[in-house]
Amino acid sequence: MKHKSIDRNRLILTVLAFTSLALLFATVIGLLYYNNRIEVLSSGGNEQINKFRYVYAFIADDTDDSLSDSLYKDMVEYGKANDCYVERVGSGLASEYSKQELFNIAIYSKVDGIIVQGDGSKETDELISRADNAGIPVITVLTDNKNSARKSFVGMNDFSVGTEYGKQIVSAAKGGLKEAGDTVTVLILMNSQDSNQNTILSAIQERVASANPAGPSIKLTTETISSSTAFSIQENVKDLLDSYTTLPDIIVCLSDINTRSVYQCIVESNRVGSTRILGYYDSDTVIKAIERGSVYATFTVATDQMAKYCVDALNEYKNMGNVSEYFSTNYELITIDTLLVKQQGNGKDKNEED
Repeated sequence: MKHKSIDRNRLILTVLAFTSLALLFATVIGLLYYNNRIEVLSSGGNEQINKFRYVYAFIADDTDDSLSDSLYKDMVEYGKANDCYVERVGSGLASEYSKQELFNIAIYSKVDGIIVQGDGSKETDELISRADNAGIPVITVLTDNKNSARKSFVGMNDFSVGTEYGKQIVSAAKGGLKEAGDTVTVLILMNSQDSNQNTILSAIQERVASANPAGPSIKLTTETISSSTAFSIQENVKDLLDSYTTLPDIIVCLSDINTRSVYQCIVESNRVGSTRILGYYDSDTVIKAIERGSVYATFTVATDQMAKYCVDALNEYKNMGNVSEYFSTNYELITIDTLLVKQQGNGKDKNEED
């Protein structure tokens, strides 16, 4: 029995050792790949990066995020027009890397600045400090790490966004048509350190309460969705919706992937029309859902403005040595009515051209 126990322990240690070596190998390969990519571009590669004064790295939380993709494209376009090149760290690599590994790649490559999608966590605070100690300024975007060494934060006014969500909840509610009142569930991505979603939720609660001074006819609840990977988010959303015998009257999504996951699950389970969805971001999927009446409304981020502020903030810090700590960006509410107005406007412009 003793020999079997020893053999088992040796096997466990061997597996752990090989796993650690594999992870180390993958990280080293990533570092070498990214550094080689920078060197190739700098020596006159396809993007002719040597023409630009600065090279900035963009680190996103989720590679399967329409918002991050759109933001990155706008950063690249605006950056090239303003003497800098923005590279998305981790793109083109065979394996997925953690935020820590992506930071290591960026720091090792000696980029001139980092733009990172914040998450409010202490772990990201430490990564930002590591970059700052290496002389690389960091800008947080979408979500802040306000207790970190970041130079500036670029994002929306969360309280204003939450207030607008609250208005739309009141507008979407059936009100007096239901004696028991409307049920509203707000989906929040799991990150206890992220104050942005908490601020939005507080503003939603305040606006809904003010609309029902005699006693709330809208019952507001929250559900937390695991955000470790895009797949886990989709699975958790599906499990949550399957657990409902009757769906909430309104489901509020505070992220792009939550919105797409909820819509997809409701379509696949043939429950379209059973709830009203208030979404986040104007991905093609969400826009089509609004046109079909499956999504009530969504909020879109002005990614072009956000990209501009991120690049300008780093350029300003590199050139001047200081920069404003906060840049507030615009947002837009999209409903079927606003889509129809845009379509009519586009049709009018086309007719005028003809």
